[in-house]
Amino acid sequence: MSAPVFEKSPDTVAFRRAMGMFPTGVAVLTAGRDAATVAMTANAVVSISLDPMLVLISIGESGRLRGAIESTGGFAVNVLAADQRPLSDLFARRDRPTGHAAQDVLGSLVGDTGVALVRDAVVSLECETYRQYPGGDHVLFLGRVAALHSSTVDREPLLFHQGGYSSLKKDWS
Repeated sequence: MSAPVFEKSPDTVAFRRAMGMFPTGVAVLTAGRDAATVAMTANAVVSISLDPMLVLISIGESGRLRGAIESTGGFAVNVLAADQRPLSDLFARRDRPTGHAAQDVLGSLVGDTGVALVRDAVVSLECETYRQYPGGDHVLFLGRVAALHSSTVDREPLLFHQGGYSSLKKDWS
């Protein structure tokens, strides 16, 4: 067994590489309504509390999604299935669709709170903003889960690990 590498003053490249060792799920976050719909791919999603039901998302402080969340007071977390990788790729781009075009690509599904949901997502959480915190070059939003939509089919989630997509290796026996 080799000794671990110790970096006394890690740089952003080392930090990104280190955090890439932590596998995460992939979600498309949505906010806004109708022509003001904004969506982006994210893997910085954390379950925080059961009572109240809270999730945390982290988004760039100057990103379009921040304004949409702040103006409407909420957002949705749509956990993608393994076969929804094209949606992840599309909404990770800077030139990703917005408004009605985004809603069309996502599947034209609107939740109880008016936010766009991803059709056939593994799970979608509609959240009302509970708290907002600065986080370096990001903003952290705590959302109280107002509605939960689960797939009726057992679907494998899309995963991200070491800078690329991955999958679960389940033993179904």
